[in-house]
Amino acid sequence: MWLGGQQKRPVEESEGQVGVITMSGGETAALLDCERRGLQVYAPAGYRWTPKVGQRVMVIQGKGEIPCVVGARQDGDVPNEVTVEARRLSLQGDETRVFAQGDVIIQGENVRLDSQVYVKEETLEEMIARIVRLMLAGLM
Repeated sequence: MWLGGQQKRPVEESEGQVGVITMSGGETAALLDCERRGLQVYAPAGYRWTPKVGQRVMVIQGKGEIPCVVGARQDGDVPNEVTVEARRLSLQGDETRVFAQGDVIIQGENVRLDSQVYVKEETLEEMIARIVRLMLAGLM
């Protein structure tokens, strides 16, 4: 049976726009056709990502929705820092693995620690000084 006049409704499409981040942190804004403020930022589950000012990003907007940043242009560089809320993290290249129970495995030629290092509640410097004092006391 032919139903005359029955037509499919056209699907509304929302194309993404490439923009440049103009504000980051508390409120995210990007320069598209004009500056858009109050953008929501989306990332894969478990990641926390804040686009940086000047970064090229993809912004999409659904019908009746607030525009949102869904990703950044990849220039081939690996980011210096990624915050991951996960039980295990594995990075490519020299390997760093962090486990929920507190184990950390670091493999690589050079390991650089830019923080205070503690060994069982004692700073590394205090521990070394204590060991040296014990060694000197035993030699006298």
